[in-house]
Amino acid sequence: MSTASMTRFRFDEEADWIVQQMFSPADLALSPEEYAARHAHEWGCFAYHLYRFRDPVLGAWVRRFGEILSSSEELERLRQTLLTAEERETIQKKIAAGF
Repeated sequence: MSTASMTRFRFDEEADWIVQQMFSPADLALSPEEYAARHAHEWGCFAYHLYRFRDPVLGAWVRRFGEILSSSEELERLRQTLLTAEERETIQKKIAAGF
């Protein structure tokens, strides 16, 4: 099987159940923008925004989160807009410590 075929097969799966195991209901109650501002530094990689979703609301949330993670400028803008200076400083310390 070619890499292209494997990629199409892998991403042509519904990811609702998988994503619901990774994000708590409290996480999903936040906007993807706020969640990313607060937690993007905790993710090493993220590809679930490339999958299909049966639940269109969940799919839109995950796609937006993935878009934010792929743009360091957008992420920084959101942190500046949504977080306090103290919250941003705490995140920067965690990033510097290799969290």
